[in-house]
Amino acid sequence: MTSQRALPEKQRPSSINRENNMNMNLLVRMGLVTAFCAGASAAAAQDLPTHEFKVIGTWGNLSSWQNVEAPFWDETIGEASNGSIGGDAIPITEAGLKGGEVMRLLNLGVFEIAHGLGSYVASENPAIEGADLSSIASDFETMRAIADAYEPVMDKLFRETYGATIVSLHPWPASMIYCRDEVASIADLQGRKVRVHSATLGDFVEGAGGVTVTLPFAEVVPALEKGVADCAITDPVSAYKASWHEVIDHVFALPVGYSITFTAVNADLWDGLDEASREVMQTAFDEMSAKGWRIAEEQQDMGVGCLTGTVEACTLGGTPGTATLHLPQDSDTAARQAILDDFVLKRWAARCGTECVATWNATAGAAAGLEAPASEG
Repeated sequence: MTSQRALPEKQRPSSINRENNMNMNLLVRMGLVTAFCAGASAAAAQDLPTHEFKVIGTWGNLSSWQNVEAPFWDETIGEASNGSIGGDAIPITEAGLKGGEVMRLLNLGVFEIAHGLGSYVASENPAIEGADLSSIASDFETMRAIADAYEPVMDKLFRETYGATIVSLHPWPASMIYCRDEVASIADLQGRKVRVHSATLGDFVEGAGGVTVTLPFAEVVPALEKGVADCAITDPVSAYKASWHEVIDHVFALPVGYSITFTAVNADLWDGLDEASREVMQTAFDEMSAKGWRIAEEQQDMGVGCLTGTVEACTLGGTPGTATLHLPQDSDTAARQAILDDFVLKRWAARCGTECVATWNATAGAAAGLEAPASEG
């Protein structure tokens, strides 16, 4: 029987050395696993079938297209798919279309993917407007909760109405009020002709005693110049980029709604995609949505500052305006809530019907802490 001699103390591997060796081996193994996974992911992306989609976007001169939609199709989706997925994407301004036409054309197969505003297509089904109702949110956090709660409802509505599925939602900055003559409170809207782009904003204006004027976005500046409209509603970034500050002298910075941009894909096409392509695209759409929420919130105050010249440097380009800024008072917040309760929710409920209202109350309404009244129709 052979005996083992104990090693001298200096030659024994210490517990610390053993632990270091184990850690090193673990790190090496983890590195190999990470490299393997990254390689597998890259290989999977390279193996994706090639897809080139026909895409219609929102307004080419405004932030959603410039900062969210166009970069997605120009860069993001190609990088995410290693060049396998792309899109021939153009804004509606380049296509010569109106906001209400995009989903009809997608339904007809002219486009396969569309970015658009729910409020512009709600004439097909008033329930679609449920995420865009005027004054249901006074901040981005609440609006995000509403959009998340209502997205499954919108997906069902789009599948039934247009044969399309919703893959992402993101907002524009809050809609505010811009006028030629002074409007320093909701009470000052009495008798004013106010351009709106949705039925729900029309309900708000009429609840405030104003008169609604419905015009395409591109016609707002001449309408204000000629007195066809006294005021107009949109978000401050869009107002600035469209040069509204050249024809208005007053900004009433009361949020009266958040327009939501949807991204919709032909449902048969989406459901028929291979799982890997669909997963890569949905991940990219989720990142696009997060970017859209972040940009809208970051740009809102800058839009107001550029319209009124109240920022040291306007980062939106162009020459800042000199409109007078009017901040809402507590009385305006209370008046907005009364208009929401007595006009916006009641009128929309009448358009939408009992089942629609019940669904909204259980989803978007619950997220907003609101309840639309049962339809009387």
